[in-house]
Amino acid sequence: MAGSLIVEAPDVGAITLKQHVIGLDTVRAYAALSVMFAHILGPKLPTMIGWLGLSKDLAELSRYIFTGHPAVIVFFVVSGFCIHYPYTNRPLPIFAFTLARWTRIMVPALMALLLAKVLHMNKFNFMDGYILWSIVCELCYYTLYPLFLKLSCKVSFEMQLLIAFIISLSLVTYLGSDQHGGANIYGPGLNWLVALPSWLLGCVLANKHAGAKALKQHSSCGIFIWRISVAIVASLLYWLTMNTPVGFYLTMNPFAILIFFWLSAEISAQKDANSLFERMGKWSYSIYLFHAIFLVLLSKLAGKFLFISIPIILALCYLAYISIEKPSHEYARLLFRKYREQFQFVSTGNR
Repeated sequence: MAGSLIVEAPDVGAITLKQHVIGLDTVRAYAALSVMFAHILGPKLPTMIGWLGLSKDLAELSRYIFTGHPAVIVFFVVSGFCIHYPYTNRPLPIFAFTLARWTRIMVPALMALLLAKVLHMNKFNFMDGYILWSIVCELCYYTLYPLFLKLSCKVSFEMQLLIAFIISLSLVTYLGSDQHGGANIYGPGLNWLVALPSWLLGCVLANKHAGAKALKQHSSCGIFIWRISVAIVASLLYWLTMNTPVGFYLTMNPFAILIFFWLSAEISAQKDANSLFERMGKWSYSIYLFHAIFLVLLSKLAGKFLFISIPIILALCYLAYISIEKPSHEYARLLFRKYREQFQFVSTGNR
């Protein structure tokens, strides 16, 4: 999601951290595909399973296999990790950091918005919340991160997390939710605050990972169990949101705690940096941002179809990555290098 998922660091300071954390790209790929399949397959799965002759109840449950909002929470935790990890023991060039992050995320988002307007996808905008609500949240986190980092010299990220959780819980308890327990209904002014604990959990994880002398190695079997467990819990929370008063607005920040431990296991596991999902994770933002647009485009061009559309949509998302996202990322790096020695730095230390 949200171009928030790239670890970047300047060549500043004597301490060097490993900049690319293998395993996070795989997590990004899973999250982006979950969102895409939730939009494309989710509404149709009950009918498809019904064709197999299975019970109606089982067919109805299939609509909860792929999840959207829980996957966004995964992105938020990963984002907090990736933003904070390079600066756990080095100074933050505020202007260069903010300029680069806004460029990295907004160029593809504005291009997606333009395409959506051409296709008359009126709800694809920064105000109504379809897809882009999480982008607004990320922009808020990028902008406020220097403040969080400076504050951490006096108030630890763990304490900031606790305060943010209390504020978030108080806010959603007071405001309530929509009839489906939606967690993105509070508008661009409050959505970021509701989800802030999930993002700060990523910062806490970054501190834990940066300060660890040796990480416990997790086996392939152990990682598989973590992935299945997260998928099952996400599906259960989706079902609760749609069928009970216990909606996403109450469950997503606690769900992020499970993501915290899952990511910790993924980071410490042995993986192939060239695996399919690790490579796909590099363009997960384009999958997240453009899949719905390309689905509408294909529907207009060739009518409604399903399985044929999925590989085509993925191919178009990859094309968007090559032509839009990757150049914007490279330009963001250029801006960072240009301005990293200018303006104010936030000093950091061991936290």
